[in-house]
Parts: sequence; structure tokens; C-alpha cells
Amino acid sequence: MASDGEDLALTSTESEVSASETDTETKDFDTNLSASETDEEETVEVEAVPASAEDADMEELLGQLEDYTPTMPDALTLRLLRSAGFSSVEPRIVRLISVSAQKFIADIANDALQHCKTRTTNIQHSSGHSSSKDKKNPKDRKYTLAMEDLVPALADHGITMRKPQYFV
Repeated sequence: MASDGEDLALTSTESEVSASETDTETKDFDTNLSASETDEEETVEVEAVPASAEDADMEELLGQLEDYTPTMPDALTLRLLRSAGFSSVEPRIVRLISVSAQKFIADIANDALQHCKTRTTNIQHSSGHSSSKDKKNPKDRKYTLAMEDLVPALADHGITMRKPQYFV
């Protein structure tokens, strides 16, 4: 057979053989077409199977997220995403981002708490004396989030924060 753009001179015998091959191919195609049409009538329910174990894990996670309500509302996350330039976002992705933001904030708050505990313990030991207030059970102690605890916690996560001059 000639490719596009090539001129090919065929003898009458070659032309007849080529024509008979084309007729045979057309008959085979018609037979296959009619067989596939009958197959379409028989519909078989096939469940979509993820391509890999990672895809299966992702589908399971997204399925579990539908039942979970994060602290950060989906409406707030969607508004922030739209203000950042996202036009339309799938609700499952919005929920995933909400949960991720919640985890990020919880990690920073936990790190700030650890800095606060370390700081208060160091202050108590360096002063050399303890009052009856300091002898409380450590679980009963209440902590206050302060900038001096929050700044190192944010720095651990790559966020630089400085106090404005008028607060110094």
C-alpha cells in the first residue's frame, strides 16, 4: 500500500488483489461491527477499580472525609481558595484542604504550648524558690498563649513573625 503523497503504479493483477483484500477487510469490519452492536445490548455492571494501592488509599481517605466535620468550615476554606484564584473546586478537595489547615494550626499551637511549658519550667528552676501556687499539679496549670511562645513555634514551621514597633 502507498503512504500519503506517494504515487504508485499498479498492474491490473495487483489492482484486483488489492481490491479483493479491501472487500475482505470490509466484510470482516462489518462482521465485527454487528457483533459489537449485540454486545452493547448486554450491559454488564463493572465496578471501577483504582489503578494502584495509592489510588485506593486516596479514595478511602476522601470517603472518610465526607463524614468528618473539620473545625475550619468548608465555606471559609472555599472563600479563601476563591480569593487566592481558584474558580471552582470540588467539595472533597475543599474538605481535604480544611483538614490540612486544621492540622497545621494545631501543630503550631502544640509547639507553642511546648515552648510555654519549657519557658515556665526554666523560669521556676532559675528563680530557686517555689510558691504554693507553683506546687500545683502540672495538669491543673493553665497556660496563656503569648507572643514569646508563638514566635519560635511559627519559626519552626518557616513563618517569620515580628512585633510591630508600637507594641515593643
